[in-house]
Amino acid sequence: YDLATDTERLEPFSQRLAGVICAVDNDEGYWVSPSNHDIKGIVGVERRLSAMINDPTTDVNLLNENGIVTVFNSFGSGLRVWGNRTAAWPSVTHPKNFIPIRRVADMLHESVELSMLQFIDRPINQALIDDIRESVNSFIRTLIGRGALIDGKCSYDSAKNEATQIAAGHLVFDIEFMPPTPAERITFESFINIELLNQLGGQ
Repeated sequence: YDLATDTERLEPFSQRLAGVICAVDNDEGYWVSPSNHDIKGIVGVERRLSAMINDPTTDVNLLNENGIVTVFNSFGSGLRVWGNRTAAWPSVTHPKNFIPIRRVADMLHESVELSMLQFIDRPINQALIDDIRESVNSFIRTLIGRGALIDGKCSYDSAKNEATQIAAGHLVFDIEFMPPTPAERITFESFINIELLNQLGGQ
């Protein structure tokens, strides 16, 4: 709905998705998926898509299966972003195809890279190696505390830092980390247990 003209008009879903991502970043954190969040300021979609939370054959779920983020609208749910994965799915099945996983990885890598300015061109010695490693690990612990990471660590592997390489002024560190994946599918396995009848008549 366009407030300026008091009419309905079409606009790209991408700009609304970007707005939802920004809102989720601000309210919940960049490690939270934009999927299943309300889209503000719209009254409908150009093409009606079938949507059911428990039916994988509906339009929105079939689109998700092909790496397409779309709009979910079912039984008063309102218009919501629907889909956790980048367009790399289903060709790439690694967790990095989840939108929040990719975004956490980008944020972590860029933050570490920019923070290295304080260490560039300092003399290479054990103190420098320890300072770099602890600086990154301190940041990782902060992200764990915020909920952006399940766990992670920065380490220095001597095998990757040969004397000739250090002599050339080059250090290599390893970073391993795991953000929380979104709960894309929740399954309940239900069965009738007649043994529960044994409690009848009990004291």
